[in-house]
Amino acid sequence: MAHRMVKPYNLLLYLLAILTSFFAGLSYAAMIDAGKDQGLAAAAIVLGYGVIAAVIGLIVALFVAHQVRRKTIFRLNVILTFCIAAFAGYFYLTYLERQKAKAESRYETEQGMD
Repeated sequence: MAHRMVKPYNLLLYLLAILTSFFAGLSYAAMIDAGKDQGLAAAAIVLGYGVIAAVIGLIVALFVAHQVRRKTIFRLNVILTFCIAAFAGYFYLTYLERQKAKAESRYETEQGMD
């Protein structure tokens, strides 16, 4: 039974579940403003949410890999890959918005100095 747990498609499931859960934990921390007004500890708090979610995702993936058939695991791998791509796109867009806001505030500051 344990030899099924280390098949390549199961290992991919574990990796994808960890990454997806990590991003979900980061998103959850951002939604509830977990690091707001915490100073330097904000990054550690948000990272902690991501790590805890990643551990939970790994435990769930281990149970899923043990219980379901190979075809279902392949489908889950595809779904989790799309979830990771969606999270990456979301975080990239929020990064671009923050950079644009910084550039605009810098421009306004420079205009005020003239």
